[in-house]
Order: sequence, then C-alpha cells, then structure tokens
Amino acid sequence: MRAPALAAALLVAACATPMAGNGDLNFAGAWSLQSIAGAPVLAGTHPSLTLASDGRANGNGGCNAFGGSYAQDGASLTFSQMISTMMACTRPGLTSEQVMGQEHRFLSALNGAVRASEPEAGVLVLTTASGEALRFTRAAPAGS
Repeated sequence: MRAPALAAALLVAACATPMAGNGDLNFAGAWSLQSIAGAPVLAGTHPSLTLASDGRANGNGGCNAFGGSYAQDGASLTFSQMISTMMACTRPGLTSEQVMGQEHRFLSALNGAVRASEPEAGVLVLTTASGEALRFTRAAPAGS
C-alpha cells in the first residue's frame, strides 16, 4: 500500500515543479541587471528581466518596458518576438544618450540566442554571440 501512496506523492510533486525549458537548468524568475560587459549599470536606471516558466520574457530596459518570449535548450536561451515601448528618458545626472545607449545595448543582447550560466548564489550571466556578458542578480521579492 505504501508504494502507490509514494508514487502519487511523487507525481504531485513533479507536476507542481515549474520547468523553464529543456534540461535541468531553471532560469525562471525576476533578475536585476548589474553590469554589461563589466561596466556597472547607470545609477537610477534599474534594468530588469523576468523569465516566466511558460516561456514569456518581460522587463524594463531602464526606461522602456519590453516583452516577448524565450525558448530554452540546455544553457541556451533564444529570445523572440521582443517588443518594447519607445519613450526617450533621462535620469538625474544622466543624459538621454547615456540612458538610451545602455538600454539599447541591453535590449540588443536579448535579440536572438544567448548562453546562460547556471544560476548560482542568485547570479545569472547571459553571454551574447559576440562575447558581451550581462550580469544579473536575483531580484528581491516584492514587499521585501
């Protein structure tokens, strides 16, 4: 009698576990961009990326909201159908060119395939085909 109960418990647990895609790596969650190619993000911009377990991607480039989809194949993420709002922004002490230049680099990196590191200690690194690395940390849950 214990075997059927154990099998049922394992089946329920497996169904409740979200899968981000193929393989054992799960990149789903909210991430805050910390640096692009080793350069820290501009103060006051707060670029972010949220990867949902159903393949949706969205976030903020530091000025504009964006969204689309992604597919995962092991440690490779391929972004597609990405769209964003198209406002021009400044931030205190920054020019529009600085803010929009950073956002362009960020959103350009989410155009196609990137190599993703396995999230360890709340860190995710996305590396583009040209070798540019975007370093993220896990975003704090809302209300923290």
